[in-house]
Amino acid sequence: MKLMQEELNHLIFLTEVVIEGKKKGLMDETLRCLLYIVKSLEEVDLPDMVVDQIDQLIAKIEADLRIENERGHDIRGHLDWTPRSRRQPLE
Repeated sequence: MKLMQEELNHLIFLTEVVIEGKKKGLMDETLRCLLYIVKSLEEVDLPDMVVDQIDQLIAKIEADLRIENERGHDIRGHLDWTPRSRRQPLE
């Protein structure tokens, strides 16, 4: 099945409404729609300016995920470090 330009434009509109309106409850569905489209492509010809913006977004996503991962490791490390004799059992 092919998505025609009119359908793609509608998806663009919906995506912009969700992002600009900060509709967090609809982010999952929006991302899934975009992911399905991206996964179906073998390659995309994009202007350099768009590629630069995508590269910046990817760098931010990767940096945020690294920080989150490091925090998780720190938390687990602190939990593992606490001596068992100091831990109080849950009642």
